[in-house]
Amino acid sequence: MNPELRSAYLRTTFRVFEPAIDIQVGKINADLNDLLEKNQQEEWAFITAWNPYSQNLSENENVQRHAALTKDLELYTCFDGEGVGEDPAWKPERSLLILGISRIDASALGVKYKQNAIVIGSRRLV
Repeated sequence: MNPELRSAYLRTTFRVFEPAIDIQVGKINADLNDLLEKNQQEEWAFITAWNPYSQNLSENENVQRHAALTKDLELYTCFDGEGVGEDPAWKPERSLLILGISRIDASALGVKYKQNAIVIGSRRLV
């Protein structure tokens, strides 16, 4: 992955709509940890199906891809959100926060939906 693209991903805010949580890579998030605890889960992932390999698709194509991702995750507890980059020219991408998904399963979804990157993590007990 080119360094500029990687840097853009690392500066993206991964926003959950309800409950309102903003996730940033490399930062502990008390609200996310509380949500995981409430749902008795340890692992999570934030994944989009939009714009495979960072190539812009039409709104209709992206909506269809998001619907397919949602269907793939019927057995998980998911929360709607979006990835919001710093560059205003890049439209926020509809995404899902998935609770209880393993790193392996989350990575497989990233591959299936042709994503350059996904965000994964686990609850940190303090």
